[in-house]
Amino acid sequence: MANQTYIRGLIEQESRSTDPLLDWWHPVGWSADFGEQPTQVVLLGRALAVWRDADGAARCFRDLCVHRGTALSLGKVSDGKLACAYHGWTYDGRGKCLAIPQLAADAPVPASARALVFACEERYGLVWVCLGTPRAPIPDFPEWDAPGFRHAACPPYAWQCAAPRMVENFTDFGHLGWLHDGLLGSRDDLEVPDHAVQTEDGTLRYSLTMRVPAAEGINDLSGPNGLMTNDYVLSLPHAIHLRSRYHDTGRSRVLFFAVRPDSATVSTGFCYQSRDFDLDGDDRRYVEFQETLAEQDRVVVESQRPEELPLDLADELHLKFDRVAVAYRKALSAYGLLT
Repeated sequence: MANQTYIRGLIEQESRSTDPLLDWWHPVGWSADFGEQPTQVVLLGRALAVWRDADGAARCFRDLCVHRGTALSLGKVSDGKLACAYHGWTYDGRGKCLAIPQLAADAPVPASARALVFACEERYGLVWVCLGTPRAPIPDFPEWDAPGFRHAACPPYAWQCAAPRMVENFTDFGHLGWLHDGLLGSRDDLEVPDHAVQTEDGTLRYSLTMRVPAAEGINDLSGPNGLMTNDYVLSLPHAIHLRSRYHDTGRSRVLFFAVRPDSATVSTGFCYQSRDFDLDGDDRRYVEFQETLAEQDRVVVESQRPEELPLDLADELHLKFDRVAVAYRKALSAYGLLT
């Protein structure tokens, strides 16, 4: 009985949770990483089991069998149904237990024998999960289906930091020339151009025109350096769409970046480097370029204290070129996502 009391309490706790992050879509992994057999992922401190039903549709359960609390990710899928590894209790994609082998063939399966199921969708080669009731759609990646673009998926970035710290890095223009000297800017030209940010319906939009180096052809320029306009769309809570337009050529490089908040201080980022030039080129060049940037950023971001963003803006010194970061924190606070 103690185990059943624990399980019922856990399920009730899930239903009563007031964490506002539950009501947003989060990426949990690349679609290609999830096959028929269940895989465990951790989202907001919760262990989940992601698997595919008979139609190949991704399903997401709380990684817990209601019988003895066994991890369902240890189980096996057969004929589109997930069987627990411990006693073989078998669930359909909606979480209903269809079979309990230990019961007589004509015995009914208790109605309470259900897995805890979460909303699960696939978009842009990623599996997305919402643990509550979605209050906003999955962030937009308009180039995904656009003709003339090539998409290169980067390895996931696992950082020891809060998800907003990871995202706020993309709102910080002051570090581009200093930390990414020779890649995204130059230490000889660090003044941040004036820019504005617009916030509406959980989305921040901002743009910046800057001079960038060719970076061995990663930036599509006609010379060793040139102008690039970065158009950002930050979708709360943890996604960035960045389209970099090169003035010399009129072509673009696009970054789509979405973060899974594993816990309050551990995050995993999923990133695409996309482009409408060099379509027959080696994707590894662009992936390695992004990995170099990410590693330079990781060391710094993981060092930031406190690990979670401060709620009080007075806790840190902000200058005018920090206006996007300030707007991001205000937006998180407005939606109860920064407490």
